[in-house]
Amino acid sequence: MLKVEKNYDFRQRMCQPHRRIYGWRERKVSADEYAVTDGVTISVEGCDEVALLAARDFADYLRTAFGIKAVQVKEGGKIHAYISPIGLSKNADGYMGRRITVSDSGIEIQGYDGRGIAQAFYSLEERMNTRLAPYLKKGTVEQRPAFSPRMTHSGYGMDMFPDEYLATLAHQGYDAILLFVKDAAHSGHGECDFNDIISRASKYGIDVYAYSYVNNFVHPEEEGAKEIYAEVYGGLFKSVPGFKGMIFVGESIEFPSNDPHVAKRQYFEVPEDGIPDGTVSPGWYPCNDYPQWISLVRDSIRAVKPDADIVFWTYNFGYVDREARVKLLRALPTDISLLVTYEMFDTYEMGNGRGMVMDYTISHVGPGEYFKSEAVVAKERGIKLYSMVNTGGRTWDFGVIPYEPFPEQWNERHKSILESREKYGLVGLMESHHYGFLPSFISRLTNNNFTLGGMSFEEKYTEIAMQYAGDEYEKFIEGMALVNESVKHYVPSDESQWACFRIGPAFPICLARAFKYPNEPGVHFGNAIYQVVGRNFDDWGNHDCFSLRVRAEIEEAKKSRDLVKAGLKILKAIKAKTEELERLINLISYIEKCYITGINAKSFYVWRYKLLSADTKPKLASAIRQLERIARAEIKNAESAIPLVKRDSSIGYECSMGYQCDEKALRWKIKQTNYIIDTELALYKKSVGDPSVDPGRTFKFPPDIRN
Repeated sequence: MLKVEKNYDFRQRMCQPHRRIYGWRERKVSADEYAVTDGVTISVEGCDEVALLAARDFADYLRTAFGIKAVQVKEGGKIHAYISPIGLSKNADGYMGRRITVSDSGIEIQGYDGRGIAQAFYSLEERMNTRLAPYLKKGTVEQRPAFSPRMTHSGYGMDMFPDEYLATLAHQGYDAILLFVKDAAHSGHGECDFNDIISRASKYGIDVYAYSYVNNFVHPEEEGAKEIYAEVYGGLFKSVPGFKGMIFVGESIEFPSNDPHVAKRQYFEVPEDGIPDGTVSPGWYPCNDYPQWISLVRDSIRAVKPDADIVFWTYNFGYVDREARVKLLRALPTDISLLVTYEMFDTYEMGNGRGMVMDYTISHVGPGEYFKSEAVVAKERGIKLYSMVNTGGRTWDFGVIPYEPFPEQWNERHKSILESREKYGLVGLMESHHYGFLPSFISRLTNNNFTLGGMSFEEKYTEIAMQYAGDEYEKFIEGMALVNESVKHYVPSDESQWACFRIGPAFPICLARAFKYPNEPGVHFGNAIYQVVGRNFDDWGNHDCFSLRVRAEIEEAKKSRDLVKAGLKILKAIKAKTEELERLINLISYIEKCYITGINAKSFYVWRYKLLSADTKPKLASAIRQLERIARAEIKNAESAIPLVKRDSSIGYECSMGYQCDEKALRWKIKQTNYIIDTELALYKKSVGDPSVDPGRTFKFPPDIRN
């Protein structure tokens, strides 16, 4: 039974790459396995700090997991690691390459470099974890990563990377992290010692990229621009020389472009007269002077750090016609890296209409047409190609869960990404945005699939299923297949991703007033990153929109809910539940509550429109009854989510929002929904003469939500 957690307790769990494995002595070693025994010797020959730290980490793993003491010796250890690129095959010959040979006499690790040695030790841990014993199958394995960099933001907290979390990232195969950077001393959340993070990350074989939040107020053609950019960007890399490179995306750089398609202001600036002029800001259009701007930034940085990786991300331009985007790519310098989002802006059929993937999702495998159109040009021009793929396990499908447990769907994404490696020359990955990375069985599958020389997905997934469910592993796979199928019915619309699914059952359904759960101090975006009204909510009353889109979205969400419910029934029937399985069942139960909120919220807004447009008392009374029914059902749903978030503090949290769906937020949402029933709906009830409302009660009508 899972224990009740306090907020942020999940950080302790995610910073423990090693955990005790019980009952391993009861598991018998097979004839084709080598058993690591107490007093085993480990020698690391001619290696760097990364490899030496990994060897010490492996000794700690043996002690923590099995109570096995490992002794460090200078040479001739039963487990012997050394760096020697000579003789490695294609699968291991290159960055982070390694050969692991397990025989009767011990374990030999030959690494291309120190990072390869480290990954070999982590691989041994993973193999023992799935075996649930210190037993390793004999034979030789040669491996290296399919992609580098594999970048992620922090899932611990905005720009927060304690050593234990860095160790967890290294165990999962990551070789780069991302930090929001405003200047040499400030990240997205305030003062930050970048040099300290870089120094500590390097010990784990992890590079650090700066994600630019730098204010760009000068056009490259303005007088003194070269000197200003040299001071800003060159100065940054002088102060923090350890940055591997810097990432630039439209919405975060917004320089004052001269392109006639854009406004002479930034996105958040209001025109002097307060009247919109119908133009977009430079962050949202592939301006014709971006090549000039990125070249100046590149030169300013490389004057200080010649090998800096300059990464240009076209995320904000995906909605623009292909011709304008391709024109920009054909003008970009070729000695930078191009980052293209993988699945966004793709279109899909739904009901009798069409939709577009509005934000990061795993409901669509990809690649989208936007990615393909730009990847082709990158390959033609010889530009190094990266992609934002979300394979850390999180997207905006469910904004406040630690990872999305859809193994087969992620595997399809992995296969597609590997195909893009061959077809387009894709070499590097951004695997999360600011929601960051938390370890899970999905990340273990990802690391395996992105390792050349790794196991097949089926073999690895079966191993994990056995670890979770023992002899009943087939039930695990059967139940998870239904859960996996549910996400294929998820509709990645604004009303899903930017509303009810972003914060789940704490999402406030609103009638006359717009409500949002108050922010906790110090959050980066907080409740500003989701909408309770606006976007397309007020269009839902349109008959075509209702019949072609919203009705279909509600029906698809019902299919998802039913599939999750059926999958849970099978998973809950597994008799010998491990802690991992209990935690997974808890997470999937929460996802069921998210689908119910999606159904209720969308249904509520449809009936809200009918209430506001009712032209007879019977129509008004009918809408009132339906709205009250939905509101009461959503109160029950929120109540049922409380024990789920109490048992897992990683649920309800996202780094830029803080806790928007913990117990406190859910109880606030229940109170807010009761207010709608007891006050706002009661006012309408009184207007139709409903006898349940005291005729003498007076109301102060709240301001309309649309104002």
